[in-house]
Amino acid sequence: MKKTILLLIWLILILAFPVRAEVALDIKLNFFGPGAEAKGEPGVATSFHLKSLVQRNLQVRFTSESLLAELRKTFNAPEVTLLASADLAWRSGGPASVTQTVQMQGRDYVLVLTPLPRPGAVNFKVGVVEEKGEKKIKKILLDTEIVLPDGEVAMLGFRDSSEHSYFIAFYVQGRDEEFGRDAVRISGAVKPKLIKKVNPAYPQEAREKGLQGVVVVEAVAGKDGKVKDVRPVSSPDTLLTQAALEAVKQWEYDPYEVDGACKEVLFTVTVAFKLNDGKKKDTDGALTRLEDSQRPKLVKMVRPVYPEEALKNKLQGVVKMEAVIDENGKVNALRTLESPDPLLTEAALAAVKAWEYEPFIQDGKAKKVSFTVTVTFTLK
Repeated sequence: MKKTILLLIWLILILAFPVRAEVALDIKLNFFGPGAEAKGEPGVATSFHLKSLVQRNLQVRFTSESLLAELRKTFNAPEVTLLASADLAWRSGGPASVTQTVQMQGRDYVLVLTPLPRPGAVNFKVGVVEEKGEKKIKKILLDTEIVLPDGEVAMLGFRDSSEHSYFIAFYVQGRDEEFGRDAVRISGAVKPKLIKKVNPAYPQEAREKGLQGVVVVEAVAGKDGKVKDVRPVSSPDTLLTQAALEAVKQWEYDPYEVDGACKEVLFTVTVAFKLNDGKKKDTDGALTRLEDSQRPKLVKMVRPVYPEEALKNKLQGVVKMEAVIDENGKVNALRTLESPDPLLTEAALAAVKAWEYEPFIQDGKAKKVSFTVTVTFTLK
């Protein structure tokens, strides 16, 4: 009962308060399950269609036949059939979630998708609530979170109060994003040369609170190489976020050329904040924080084990961590900076804890150091 009340409060809040974003999504939702249990009983009693709020070319299409075949195979459910499908639209300035109610055999199934777009994927909170009887008794059938990479489809199953199995399959079939709309996304390996860098001002309040860490920022550089737009990807605190954004806005790069023509580009940069005034010790006592080019040689690497649940949910992405290495080259401590999902975070931390490096030597002495490491999980 307590969990039901909490989910209902969540549904009310997400519908009442819009989120701040610069993305619009067209989501294709399919609802699968057994047909009517007996002749004459009602089937799905809803049109299940919402017109898209954004007109554009669709990026992804999956046929209902291919989804049904994959679902029957994956969940070993040959009796399942397509009951309905929906075109849902989510956009900035609107409610945080899109919802749809399916009425079937005297019951209402309220489907709720709450997207959180990020580069290359969308985080979804997925909920299904069953309402039945004249008193509309409510029961939570599904309450989970997933990471859905662009161009892929999510398939989730649940059982109602009568132990009937149902499934939903959804994917982002169109994405309209103002940020970096005309820019070419490039990796750090081919990022243009930075010719003007402005260091961030350390906020006084952040110093007083002992805040430090790495802010990851996406930046759009114009054809002239000047940064024209920025947005945060991850940050230890909003105070550091704002300081990092203000600094990166002033950076300038060599213009990026493709076939002799200058192009707008979108890429990721990091801004590190570290206290050296004694108000907070360096991470776990690390004396020196190293840049990527200064990292000591990795002599022992343990590959992470891909969590079974992450594979089932098709979770992938990059886990970014700050590692503290002791004087013997062993990993002394780890702190997560960025991760697509807690399942991948746990697997990455478990692996990196067993890594070993050559000791970092400075002025003839082995030093305790910290630096950034990444672990990539890719579905094959």
